[in-house]
Amino acid sequence: MSKKLLKYFSFNILSSYLLIFLTSALFIGCAPKIAPPPALYRGQDLSLEEIISIARGNIDSVKTVIGINIEKDDNPHSSASASLLLKKPGWIHIRLYKFGMPVGNYVVKDKTVHVISGKKGDSLKKFSGELYHSVMWWEDLESARLHTAGNEYIIRTEEKEIRLDRSTLLPVSQKITADNKTIFVSYGEPRKHSSKFKQSASDGPEEDTGEHAADDYWYPSVVKIEMGAYRFTVTIEKLFINPPLGENDFKLPEELKKSIRS
Repeated sequence: MSKKLLKYFSFNILSSYLLIFLTSALFIGCAPKIAPPPALYRGQDLSLEEIISIARGNIDSVKTVIGINIEKDDNPHSSASASLLLKKPGWIHIRLYKFGMPVGNYVVKDKTVHVISGKKGDSLKKFSGELYHSVMWWEDLESARLHTAGNEYIIRTEEKEIRLDRSTLLPVSQKITADNKTIFVSYGEPRKHSSKFKQSASDGPEEDTGEHAADDYWYPSVVKIEMGAYRFTVTIEKLFINPPLGENDFKLPEELKKSIRS
């Protein structure tokens, strides 16, 4: 191959790589940036009571639309979407969907899973309990101890350790030890709550111009729960604070049967 031809090919290859690099840099530079949560509490030394009061606010119930990806032994295992409704103290209502079709309807009360429809398993009981305390992490901390370490608050009880960002009070991680087993929870991708709420006929959430928004509320939109061989990645797609409850929300199977008969 002649020197001129070799220089020609070398120049064209170099030009192609340079064009790809510049194009990629342009797209990355133009990508929308998500503003970080405000550091409202930077430089403050808050007490445990103050932290719980700020985090809890006036929240009595939370409704979320979530995506769930499940891995087993680091391999893809299953996935689903769900409408998740949480209410103090310790109430959980999960409606599971696959490909848009309902595949499970469960109410959890006092750590007991009540099956309205779908299959029941021990993993569901454990997962639902951790979901409740992953979202409403400030519950059941009255006897906890508070420490500080660098940029984090560390809240400890006999069974769990919760780490919070000191500047934002957003959760960073949890470590729960119970029944000689350890569960790890990590949080990421903070998002600002800005949705309005309207109750639909199917008990599912819809966006509307109602008055149930908490526009200053920040929350982690990704929660990862590791339980033994399983890893659950929960992506919060929509979140609603103190939504109006539907007619069948939190109704146990026997209550539903009574309402059908009447």
